[in-house]
Amino acid sequence: MGGAVKTPDKQHLVYARFNEAKRAEIRGIITAALIEEHRRKPLGQGSDALERVKNFFSRPPFYALYSRVPMREWQIIRMPITPGQAPQPVDDVVYNDEMNAYHAVFLRHVADLMADGEK
Repeated sequence: MGGAVKTPDKQHLVYARFNEAKRAEIRGIITAALIEEHRRKPLGQGSDALERVKNFFSRPPFYALYSRVPMREWQIIRMPITPGQAPQPVDDVVYNDEMNAYHAVFLRHVADLMADGEK
């Protein structure tokens, strides 16, 4: 009885290898100057390196801002959230400046990425 031999799906393995290579690449382009560039202008077009980092950080799971008092107070939350449930802040820090809040999200992503590289 001839038949096709089923091979295991290697999609997850390939994705894990790709993801680790991409994480190493992004770790290599994060510098103090890049972090300062983001602090000065967290929104809008940045340098090629900054755009690559921001694009990488937009992949799930990721951090986001939740405005608990619309346009006045922001907290960092972890995405995705469970449908039907309120977002849960990752800490008790409340930001009163939206640009500082965006930069805090960026710094949290950077810290997680760098810590992951030390394992």
